[in-house]
Amino acid sequence: MTPDQKLQALFAAETPPARDYAFQARLAQRIALRRAWMTVAALIPWGVAAIAVLWALRPVVGPLTEDIGALIPAAAMLAGVAVSAVAALSLARRFSAA
Repeated sequence: MTPDQKLQALFAAETPPARDYAFQARLAQRIALRRAWMTVAALIPWGVAAIAVLWALRPVVGPLTEDIGALIPAAAMLAGVAVSAVAALSLARRFSAA
């Protein structure tokens, strides 16, 4: 065995294994799916709390809606815009940080 062959054998033993890109893609997909489900699961208590607060405020807000019934559609649209803006900003911040 020549010195060059010995050196090539030594370097061949230390080369990193080949990367399996299909496995890495499947693993990344599974991790992303699990993170998405964990995010949804983390939002469940907040949704329950919001429903409880709105249910508790129903007797207070109920009489007010009779007086300002014409403004309810406008208020609903403004609330939708506000929720959309907050969601867009939080998603933009989350994806730009990654």
